[in-house]
Amino acid sequence: MGNFRRRAARLARTEVALGLVVLTAVCVLLALVAAVVLGFRHSTNLVNRLDREAEQRLVANYVDRLATTSIAQQKVQLTWDDAYKAVVAGRDMRWADTYLGEFLWSNFHYDRIYLVDGQGQLLRAWHDGRPAAVDAGFAPLGAKVRAELGAMADNRTVFGAMAGTQRLQDTDWPVDAQGRALTRWSKAMIRAEGRPAMMTIASIVPDTDMALLRATPSHLVTVRFFDGAMLAAMRSDLLLRDVSVTVPKASGDHINQTALGDSAGDPVGWLNWRFSARGTEISEQMRPLFIALICFVVALVGSGAAILRVLRRTMSKLREREAGAIRQSRRDPMTGLPNRGYFIHRLERTLARIERQDGMALAVAFFDLDHFKYINDTLGHSAGDLLVAEVATRCRSRLRRDDFIARLGGDEFVVMRVGPVGPGEISRLGRELMGIFAAPFKIDGRTIDVTASCGISWAPQQGTSAADLLRNADIALFRAKQRGRSRWRAFTEEMAQDVHLRREIESELRKALQQDQLTLAYQPIVAADDGRIVGCEALLRWDHPELGQISPGLFVPIAEQAGLMNLLGWWTLGRVLQQRAAWPDIEVSINLSPLQLTSRGFLEDLDLLMRELRAKPQGITFEVTEGVLMEQRAGAFEVLAGLRNRGFGVALDDFGTGYSSLSYLAAFRFDRLKIDRAFVQNIDRDLDAQAVLRAIVALGHTLRTRVVAEGVETLLQRQLVVAAGCEMIQGFYHWRPLSPENLAHVLKQQTARGARSARRASRRKERAA
Repeated sequence: MGNFRRRAARLARTEVALGLVVLTAVCVLLALVAAVVLGFRHSTNLVNRLDREAEQRLVANYVDRLATTSIAQQKVQLTWDDAYKAVVAGRDMRWADTYLGEFLWSNFHYDRIYLVDGQGQLLRAWHDGRPAAVDAGFAPLGAKVRAELGAMADNRTVFGAMAGTQRLQDTDWPVDAQGRALTRWSKAMIRAEGRPAMMTIASIVPDTDMALLRATPSHLVTVRFFDGAMLAAMRSDLLLRDVSVTVPKASGDHINQTALGDSAGDPVGWLNWRFSARGTEISEQMRPLFIALICFVVALVGSGAAILRVLRRTMSKLREREAGAIRQSRRDPMTGLPNRGYFIHRLERTLARIERQDGMALAVAFFDLDHFKYINDTLGHSAGDLLVAEVATRCRSRLRRDDFIARLGGDEFVVMRVGPVGPGEISRLGRELMGIFAAPFKIDGRTIDVTASCGISWAPQQGTSAADLLRNADIALFRAKQRGRSRWRAFTEEMAQDVHLRREIESELRKALQQDQLTLAYQPIVAADDGRIVGCEALLRWDHPELGQISPGLFVPIAEQAGLMNLLGWWTLGRVLQQRAAWPDIEVSINLSPLQLTSRGFLEDLDLLMRELRAKPQGITFEVTEGVLMEQRAGAFEVLAGLRNRGFGVALDDFGTGYSSLSYLAAFRFDRLKIDRAFVQNIDRDLDAQAVLRAIVALGHTLRTRVVAEGVETLLQRQLVVAAGCEMIQGFYHWRPLSPENLAHVLKQQTARGARSARRASRRKERAA
């Protein structure tokens, strides 16, 4: 019984919740329908208002055009020397009856036409084209005409482009650019004979003989009533219905109207027409659609419960899929380990617990595989993927069960260990991680020796956020790689300061490239037999305005990591090609960085630079190290062959410190071998070093390659490298690096000494003969 009651209570709560949902849906739908209806009604009213205003503007513009059209019609007769002579000068009213009254009535149907003098006094009147009594209908208009003539004297309305004025006896008359008189005109809405009408006034001026115009001329006044003829034309032109004129304002929703206002803005009458209410018509046409919409809403509400039940089942399935997607999104598909996002989430949650619980701590170990790119390039990416998966398997099997292991991407892994973080525990974690790589891996039947580098940081001492701990662990990982890889390092504050310094130097190096703060120095290479300078090596120098001299050993590795090495290399090459014009008779060596040598399009870019600087390859030698030949062997040899084919020399730098050098010497014949300074520095106290030196020199001679000993600093070292057979020497014993100007000066002195020696030798031969 109790179970039944509980089930009934749950069912009741479900039904109540479902009823509330349905009621809410009904209210929302009804509100939506009401909003649609009200919005549509507002839209139709807005359409009606906009249409009404548009029709009013259309009629007003039409009335304005009637005035300008009337003046244009009259101007044909009024701008005419004959009209001026006959009407203004001669007061020939018979001529005016024919060419003004009768002509304008028969052609344009002006209802009233009046001829007035310059002061507005009536001279002649015509009704329907026929002469009328002198005062016929003009008396009520006289004051208005004289007021308009006074306003016209300011030349506010002129027919044509006014360029200036001509002084007459009583006024300044407007003229165009050719000095011809222009027509003054005016228009006004009036009430004449109890009816609204349009009155226009236009001056009579000569068209060619401007000497006729001496004072304000006579004007023609026309009156056109808004009667049947004008309204019929308006209906035809504007496609309006039931156009009429009323003196009092008409009313009614079906009527649209515009006022005929006089110069003061007071209406003299109203133009009325039937209003075409498009919004109302649309509303009537849409009424069946709204009825159908309401019926649809009622039907939709009736089926709401069924829809909600289906929706509830669908939402349940979606939640299940979402949970599965979340689980998948937290895992790395290749290894099954948590991914970067989930690791950071777990790390942040654990750090929050550490803040709340005293004595709780954790360590974060960040490690990646050494030379993973080389493995991918040599064995293929599939082998690299298998290796990453195998590393994950070993981590799970050999680390603690409660360690949280994640793959951040590529060959990067991270381990979070919660517990004590003293020196002993950190060392134990580092040894465990290095122990994972003690045994080789078997991938696709191959046995691969793989090492890893690791950096460790811990909380709360070294950070209380995931970003801080990962950054510090990454800094420690970088230091482990600097120290030779295959090892772990714990983070220290000195490392952070070093990273800060490196970032500062990177930033300053970018500025130095933009502000041209870098310079070149050249260390001479001398012939072993007579000490004569036969070449030099270009060395990059950076004299910072605040930090002073910065060693290339510091800023060149930073440039390589920051992606600036290509830019530095091209800057160096371009500057060498420009500066060596001062000493074209010696060879100049340029160190070619691995990034330059392996960059795409290096030879094509080099050709472009040589053409731009109009430089020649003779006397230019590129020096490469053995490490480049190991990592990019095939591609590197293709570039070296391209340099040789273009006429450049190629030298092998730091010979003896790299890898299987004999294979490189067999694959490519270098112009020079430079023995690394490590062999030369110990040669005066190490017999084994002397033996190695003699072997290297003999190897070079066998391959018909000149040998250069670098790092010679003492007389004994010089004697020993000469005795071993080195043809050229480079080192502080002979020369330190020189500026381009000093090198040019030294070479000039050497040339002078050579010339003097040649002259002395010639004189000795002559005396001996």
